[in-house]
Amino acid sequence: MVGSGVMGIWAMAWLTRIPPLPDCENITAFSSANNRLICAQAELQSSSARNLTHAIHLTANWPLDHRLYKEAHPVLVEASQRLLNRAIEKMHQGDLAMAIEWASEIPLETPLRQEAQAAIWEWQQEWKKGSTVEDRVEQAIVARDWISAENSLQELKLLSSDYWLSQRHSELQKAKQREQTAWAQIDQAHALAITGDPEKVGEALTIAQRVDLTSQAWTKAQEDIDRWSQNLLLYSFQRWELGDVEGAIATVQKVPPDPNLAPEARDLIQFSHAKQLADKAAQHNPGYMQLFHLMEAIRAVEHISSDSTFYGAAQHSLKAWQGQLEDLRTLQFANVVASFRQPWAFKYAAQLAWAVDPDRPRRLQAQTLIAHWEDEVERLEDRPYLLEANTLAEVGTVEALQAAIAEARKVALGRALRIEAQTAIAAWTDQIEIIQDQPVLNEANTLASEGNLKEAIVVAQRIGNDRALYDQAQSIIQDWTHTIQLKEDSPILEEAKSLAYDGYLTRAINLASQIARGRALYREAQTAIALWKAEREYIWAIREAETEDTNRASSSSSSDSQVSPNQIRPPTSNNSANE
Repeated sequence: MVGSGVMGIWAMAWLTRIPPLPDCENITAFSSANNRLICAQAELQSSSARNLTHAIHLTANWPLDHRLYKEAHPVLVEASQRLLNRAIEKMHQGDLAMAIEWASEIPLETPLRQEAQAAIWEWQQEWKKGSTVEDRVEQAIVARDWISAENSLQELKLLSSDYWLSQRHSELQKAKQREQTAWAQIDQAHALAITGDPEKVGEALTIAQRVDLTSQAWTKAQEDIDRWSQNLLLYSFQRWELGDVEGAIATVQKVPPDPNLAPEARDLIQFSHAKQLADKAAQHNPGYMQLFHLMEAIRAVEHISSDSTFYGAAQHSLKAWQGQLEDLRTLQFANVVASFRQPWAFKYAAQLAWAVDPDRPRRLQAQTLIAHWEDEVERLEDRPYLLEANTLAEVGTVEALQAAIAEARKVALGRALRIEAQTAIAAWTDQIEIIQDQPVLNEANTLASEGNLKEAIVVAQRIGNDRALYDQAQSIIQDWTHTIQLKEDSPILEEAKSLAYDGYLTRAINLASQIARGRALYREAQTAIALWKAEREYIWAIREAETEDTNRASSSSSSDSQVSPNQIRPPTSNNSANE
């Protein structure tokens, strides 16, 4: 019974177990159809071209009457489609050979065979066009024909491949721009160098050295740089022989270093660059970078041999720079001590800086630092006065502000914080005056709101011209004065307008003229007077013409002559005369 049970369990496990998968790495065309189909389906799950090609090989050339044909053919078609898509991607990436190789793997038995062959032919034709255009662009760049190069580049945009449309177009566009910029720099440099002026030649050298090293124009730029450098070196030697050491150094500093130069030229360039470093170190406050520049300058001139033409000048500068280095180290240490920002630190730093003798080149810089540190000491000593004054002023009362002013005045004249203290004192003084004068301004505003403008003006005028609220008071007084003048002069102007409307222009003019200059309605009155005068002149001209016509006709005087010349009325419906 035990034996039968064990045998039955083993048999059941053998019958229900999953059959082992085939080894797809070693599958061949002679393997069973089931294994080939299983491996082809497994390879189809991958997106790599190698696996897709393997799947195609495993399912190609199956007869139509094969029992697994209906299952294998869809695998073949799908694998072919995916491989063609991968070939198209490869073509857009610019790898035409690989794209053709993959597309050629699609067998005759699939409907994609014709499409793949057509794609291969189109790719080859497009590659021929793209290569032709590429050659034209490169030839135009060499010939510096930028317009033709740009026109040819536009032709690449007509192609369908991303490789030509985007990648190669961008690369060629950058190459064209690089060469065009390089040649423009060379032309600019030539225009400067042709003048023969050493300054201009130096500028030409600077521009030529900016030419892109990867450009084709760099060869020409290098030739120009070598030639112009030699010219500047010859000019520098001439200046040196004439005793113009500074001129020689200033000129040779524009020459780039070149190991192929003659020893004398290398020494002059090395000396000039050392002087440039030393000058750079002298332009800033003491720091580690300035120390580094000065040490580099010293190290550079130490390499100038004793038989060099420039040895004497180099040794003279060397001694000066060594003295500067000693002083710079002293000032740098003093600066480090001062960084503690304590009174004792500033005083000790100033004491160290005083060690720089008056005849030393760093004496002026030492004095500047000493003055700065002494100001810092004064700030630290006087800052408590201002802090106490600000604390007192925060209360905001007159007594507190006066106490704050008294505290701030402890900062003596000539001290570093004197200006800050005076500024605070002025602000607190204004605040006291505002507190004292605000009730006066409030009283004036109250009177004005009640309609007593003249009394309000009298009250506001109590604020003197040296008080903080003086400008505000004067502005309000002007507004109230304007209101009073409007109230006083408006009836006069309205009456004058009424007289003018009734035709009494002269009386209207005389009445409006009573509004004096500077009054609120003066301009409006003068504008009205000008209009009325013009109207009166017009009426008088018409009347004079009518009188002349009447005299020539020898007729009797019209009823118009009985009208007083001072009474001017507008024309009525009965055409009566005006003044």
